[in-house]
Amino acid sequence: MNHSCVVNDSGSANDLVARFAERYGFREDELLNTLAQTAFRQKNGSVPTREQMLSLLAVADSYGLNPFIRQVWALSDRKGGVLPVISVDGWVCIMNSYPESDGIEFGYPDELIQFDEDMKPCHPWIECTVHRKDREHAIRVREYLDELYRPAVIKNGKKFPGPWQTCPKRMLRHKSQIQAIRISYGLSGLFEPDEAERLLETQMGEAVPDLREPESKLAETAGKKVKEKTGLVSSEPDVLDDTLAEIAGELLPAKAITGDEVPEPNGLEPQVVSFIEQIVERARGTGAFTAAQGFAQERFKEDGNALNYCLFRLDVAQAESAKQAV
Repeated sequence: MNHSCVVNDSGSANDLVARFAERYGFREDELLNTLAQTAFRQKNGSVPTREQMLSLLAVADSYGLNPFIRQVWALSDRKGGVLPVISVDGWVCIMNSYPESDGIEFGYPDELIQFDEDMKPCHPWIECTVHRKDREHAIRVREYLDELYRPAVIKNGKKFPGPWQTCPKRMLRHKSQIQAIRISYGLSGLFEPDEAERLLETQMGEAVPDLREPESKLAETAGKKVKEKTGLVSSEPDVLDDTLAEIAGELLPAKAITGDEVPEPNGLEPQVVSFIEQIVERARGTGAFTAAQGFAQERFKEDGNALNYCLFRLDVAQAESAKQAV
């Protein structure tokens, strides 16, 4: 089976679209538009360009994947490209497309562990073995829970358990299965969902600063901005807190804010929202809300939407922390 996925010119691109349209019963002019509104539509409502969709179609065509049943879909990265994301069913489909495929099996230890109170007990590792008819030795891959586990998402002060909490054994099994298939058949440039999300998060290109450092550049920058704006010369912490709160108030509604009133981050990329949540959680854990507000104003000074949302989230988190301290 030919797994080349390069679209060389407009002629081959047109052939690709025609082939997919015929395969799934669409007119050629309908196909890309339908995919743009379904499998290739992004979380923020945007759609990939024609060139990006052709690239994704080439991947789907090369590996015999059906985008309409979510065997493959798209995630935009921060470099103007798209990541072809393959579901577990898609990876199995790829494996079965090779005539050399001779089945897989899994191995588990007896031990079960828990990393936090939110998750169900899970094996510390799961091993997947892929057999190929043309290889004397099977390919065996072991994936470890401590390298992959993701804690429950915290939003508006509430925990939202995800698949790593509700079905960690299945998640770890999928991880080992996908990596074993990838290595066994030399697959590259393809991503599984959890892997793609983590990659997009790292593309923020920066770490959340240590908000506990009072002598850090962050604190100095925040204090300097306050003094420039207000003429304040005192460096008393409570005065700085009040003044920064007033500055933040220019960007926030004047009324008191509750967790239920936090707006949705419409229009923000998922990785930006994730980065903001890291800022909020770091501030919640250290109590350094002033430093976090200063960092937010500096980091998002050219993105008013992100700044407003970040300050909103910090304000809510600070109010919740104050209530808990009473």
